[in-house]
Amino acid sequence: MAEENTSVSKKTIAGSRKTALPAKIGGYKPTQLLGKGAMGNVWLCHDPSLDRMVVVKQMLPLLLNQDDFILRFEREARILAHLNHPAIVVPYALWKEKDGQLSLSMEFVQGRSLRELLDNCKQPPVWVVMSILYDLLNVLSVVHNHGIVHRDLKPANLMIDKDGRFRLLDFGVAHEDKKFEEDVTLTIPGSQIGTGAYMSPEQTVNAQATPASDLFSVGIIASEMLLGENVFRGQNLEQTFKNIQKMVIKPEAFDERVPMPLRKLVIRLLSKKPAKRPLSAADAADELSKLMRAYPRDFMPYISEWVNATMQQKDCGINPVLYPDTRKKLFLWGLSLGAVVVTAISIFIHFI
Repeated sequence: MAEENTSVSKKTIAGSRKTALPAKIGGYKPTQLLGKGAMGNVWLCHDPSLDRMVVVKQMLPLLLNQDDFILRFEREARILAHLNHPAIVVPYALWKEKDGQLSLSMEFVQGRSLRELLDNCKQPPVWVVMSILYDLLNVLSVVHNHGIVHRDLKPANLMIDKDGRFRLLDFGVAHEDKKFEEDVTLTIPGSQIGTGAYMSPEQTVNAQATPASDLFSVGIIASEMLLGENVFRGQNLEQTFKNIQKMVIKPEAFDERVPMPLRKLVIRLLSKKPAKRPLSAADAADELSKLMRAYPRDFMPYISEWVNATMQQKDCGINPVLYPDTRKKLFLWGLSLGAVVVTAISIFIHFI
């Protein structure tokens, strides 16, 4: 799938300056072309009414006579409107121009995609990986609870904003319950929906995508961050699909810096059978939270520093302060106290 993000990077802006800008899109003044996708163009615009920057996604004119693409475009807007979550971009308006052009205005988020970050740092620190995975799993829990499957999770659709806050982008191919199942125009026989190198095994054979399919994609993203590459990516799409269907990652594939419980969680996410994956995104997040007890509750300042250093190709040099595990201390204290009590009782009995 083409990548259509509501994020912006200096590289994207620099590469789009030569593109002719429309004089106006709705009530907005276009300033930059952020990207071109399979369904339309994404523009950075100025909203003069509120003096703010917004992102506007416009459907390509050649698709305006194809009902399936119109329904997908409208569905993305509706999904965003009903997902009220800090990690999901806020939509502002959906409208049709006089010439029939469909446009969707959204919140402008300034930051870096995980794809950009991994291109500069193939193996982020483990605490960064856990933070990103935890935020992703939490927002997916909300998405899935609304009956929505994202179906296109990949590093290009995950973003860290300028404040270190995680964002999930691009619901262009998301599936909403079975509301559209009777409309055969939304599913083209023999076609896969998603991005090949991040699909679940069931998606590669055109089976129905479920929340468990998203979890497999999370597993691929997690393994890529921990191993330094997407090991499922083959020389062509056929080989990639074969790897996704057959390749099994073993615990020993990860280096020593990765805790064994984290390795096991990633391997479960990558189970070929959906039933063997975690029961839900919320369950996986809860399991991951147990590995993060010693870390600060708020990762954002640390993540922000890491992003800035990574994009400058520098060593961040900053790691979250680990808090002592009080449970372990209490256990040891209780063990010691118990030993003292037992010894005292033994001495008392001996001298009576």
